[in-house]
Amino acid sequence: MNSILSRMINFFNRRNYAVSDVWQIKSGQPIYSKFTIAKATKEGFQSNGTVYRVVYLITKAAASVPWGVAGDDGELIENHSLTKLFEYPNPHVTRQDLFELLVSWQELTGNAYLNKVKAGNKTTELWPISPDRLYPVPAKEVDQWIKGYVLDKKKGIEFEPNQIIHMKLFNPSNPLIGISPLEAISRTVDVDNDQESFNKAAMQNEGIISGLVTFKREFTSQDQADAISQKLNEKYAGPKNARRIGVVGSEASYTRMAMTPAEMDFINSRKFNREFICMAYGVPIIYLGAMEGATFSNFRESEIIFWVSTVIPLLDDMADAFNHSFQDELNPGQRIVYDISQVPAMRRALYDRTKTAKVLFDMGVPFAEVNRIFGFGVNEYEGWEDSHISSSQPEPEQRSVKKNDLRLLKPERALRNSLR
Repeated sequence: MNSILSRMINFFNRRNYAVSDVWQIKSGQPIYSKFTIAKATKEGFQSNGTVYRVVYLITKAAASVPWGVAGDDGELIENHSLTKLFEYPNPHVTRQDLFELLVSWQELTGNAYLNKVKAGNKTTELWPISPDRLYPVPAKEVDQWIKGYVLDKKKGIEFEPNQIIHMKLFNPSNPLIGISPLEAISRTVDVDNDQESFNKAAMQNEGIISGLVTFKREFTSQDQADAISQKLNEKYAGPKNARRIGVVGSEASYTRMAMTPAEMDFINSRKFNREFICMAYGVPIIYLGAMEGATFSNFRESEIIFWVSTVIPLLDDMADAFNHSFQDELNPGQRIVYDISQVPAMRRALYDRTKTAKVLFDMGVPFAEVNRIFGFGVNEYEGWEDSHISSSQPEPEQRSVKKNDLRLLKPERALRNSLR
């Protein structure tokens, strides 16, 4: 009976992780992530060049964007306490360092945590807490969602839910803890690391023993054979002698046992691994630095794709988490926003849109229609539904455009609206 019970327990422990997770949530126990920042850094970020590069690019890009509180008109409220807080989160960590930690933690483990330190009703400091130290505790009641957070696997809840800002990447099986791209591609990363190790060994000693040298005579001892082997290795082994042919006498014959360097070449396979890693992280392979077939034009396009499809959705998720957590410190109509107006790739994207918009406007398309097509977010003004070209006027290129025909908002607001 005990044997049957033991096998059933082992089966569920090994196979049915979903059942295990559901039981953990229902029982109100802390949820400990199996994919820690220490493990992700050691086995991915530190050991794989592709993972390092994609995480570095995403982290640096997302962390470079400033944050603040905007009003109904979309203008930044510079003297707002939260605007100042995001610029100076605490006495020891800069804004750049803080957001680099948050983004890199999310990309490597799927989770990032901020502790809000309050004085009265206002948050005065923000402190990052490693995802290896903090663990959510689910509530048993369906309308409570979460009871709080445990620190360093101690007994008892250390932080209440409203003290922690938890940013996480989408996890359909357990909404209380995120899944990182690295966790999804961990097998590919392992294969790529193993192939790199194999290539290194192949370079040093051609992978395995390259072959056997046999003689048509007997040796009186193994030491004699080992001595000849050592002399041959000293003379012919090593990178300086790669692919060189040696000749020995005594009617020796050579039998090749290892694969040739061409057969051991993992370049094509590693290219596939690299593309798969980039796909999971949402970084175009050209933007990563792979210049095969790349041109200046498609590199610029890859940068825009990188921002629009990867960085901006990540920033949107972070903005949503901030607005939810700081709702008690925001007045009606105020929102925490990020500013991408100074990002070169986004400025180029907006400039390209405005050039096309101007062509349409010069052709006589009403600005109301241009604004609708490109989503510039321009406020309505008198006559914006009318074409500025009448049938009695000369060709469009012969007519100068009045200054008041285009009433664009500030670049940062137009850019933000145009990307929605």
